[in-house]
Amino acid sequence: MSIARKAIVSTLWTSGLNYIAMGVGFVFGIVRDRILMPDENGIYMFGLAVVDLLFILAAVSFNISVIQSDEEREDLYSTAFVLTIILSILMLLAALLVAWILQLRDTTEIKIQAFLVLALFSTLNLFTILFSSYLEKQLEYKKIARINLVAVLAFPVVSYVLVANGLGAWGMVLGYCSTFVVSFVGMTLVSRYPVGLKLNPVTAKWFLSMGWKLIFSRGMEVIFVRYGTLVTEHLLGTRLQGSYGRALKYWEMAPQTVAPAVVTVALPTYAKVQKDPVRLSRAFSLVLYFLVRALMPFVLVFGVLAESFIRIIGEQWLEAVPVLRILAAGALLSPMFENMKQLLYARGKPEAIVRVRIAQLVVFIPAMYGFVLWMGISGAALAIVLNYFLGVLGALFIVRREVSVRWMHVFVLPVLFAAVATGVFLLLPPGMLGMGPIVQFLLEALYLLGIFALLELVTERRQLIEHATYIRSVMKGGDHTEAQ
Repeated sequence: MSIARKAIVSTLWTSGLNYIAMGVGFVFGIVRDRILMPDENGIYMFGLAVVDLLFILAAVSFNISVIQSDEEREDLYSTAFVLTIILSILMLLAALLVAWILQLRDTTEIKIQAFLVLALFSTLNLFTILFSSYLEKQLEYKKIARINLVAVLAFPVVSYVLVANGLGAWGMVLGYCSTFVVSFVGMTLVSRYPVGLKLNPVTAKWFLSMGWKLIFSRGMEVIFVRYGTLVTEHLLGTRLQGSYGRALKYWEMAPQTVAPAVVTVALPTYAKVQKDPVRLSRAFSLVLYFLVRALMPFVLVFGVLAESFIRIIGEQWLEAVPVLRILAAGALLSPMFENMKQLLYARGKPEAIVRVRIAQLVVFIPAMYGFVLWMGISGAALAIVLNYFLGVLGALFIVRREVSVRWMHVFVLPVLFAAVATGVFLLLPPGMLGMGPIVQFLLEALYLLGIFALLELVTERRQLIEHATYIRSVMKGGDHTEAQ
């Protein structure tokens, strides 16, 4: 099977099952959030934020290095496994230290307990992503997709059951941990990772030389998302922090929707064709073309229909409406930056992302604090959007030297169609049916997105057919430019 065909099959598998899981999870999540209170979500989000910030130290994890390696290194897999064991032990010790510091700062007991439980189960994920990298390197995404389907469903289903039975914040914490357990068990059984206890010093040095570069770029991603949680908690309290966190979670549906194509499949695919500029440019352009068109509906829903959407999950979350509106632009910018980042990782240039991330960090840290003081939780959302805008701008200058892309072809029409759809919706809004928030939201969404889809299909029908024809030819093995 050609590289392109295997990549497209992988994308279809991972995307298809991911969408099923997201759809089911979305329904359970909405029902759960109608019961959940902002302060309960705030406890869970605080523990998660501290865990994620602590596990920046674990960003040296070795999955990307395993995938990116294009040569047989001695004891590659056993060395990665031993280093992961060492890393897990160090992270557990660090978690105990952080818990002690939180206690000294008079953090409430339930927040410290939530943090410790989340940290314990997060160590499992270090092994999960290592085992997954063994399958990713071979583009074996059917197996990964099946495991991820169950894992993604675990959180909303388990958390709903627990929250509905009165566990509140603990329902969210334990529901999140269930995802780690399912992923770990599934990858352990399916991946057949060649576990070994031999540590090769030369290979270990190579892993660590790659890891220190990755720790900055991957670690900054966590800071850019979780730092706002701690700032809003400190300045505004747990309730508003919980409302901000819930809006952030729904916004994350946009990058999660395209994650299979942008992250899971793009990195190994780019890595396999990294030495062929023509094939690399075509792969990157095709991902970017569909990325913009798939994400624009999220931009429209979050930007135009934020209040209607939030009313579905309950009146207690209405303070999150302006947060979701501001984050609308980030729904496009975040996956765009991720796609550029995966390209540079595949090219073996993580240091380029490090430079961009450092520039972002210099702006983001003071901007988040200042914007929250000025605008409340809306300011936190504005700081996130500003951060992604700077990231895309910085990465763009680097990526232009790696691939050739018709940028106007990719962006102009979808942005124009979104503007027209918004204008028509605001000038000729749909009526109020009086049948509840869910029906009202569906009516408004169908109206708004229907205009966008109609413009897209009528105007870009030829281009869409050309791209679809290429994909079909690759699926049938007809792309003779691909290495067999």
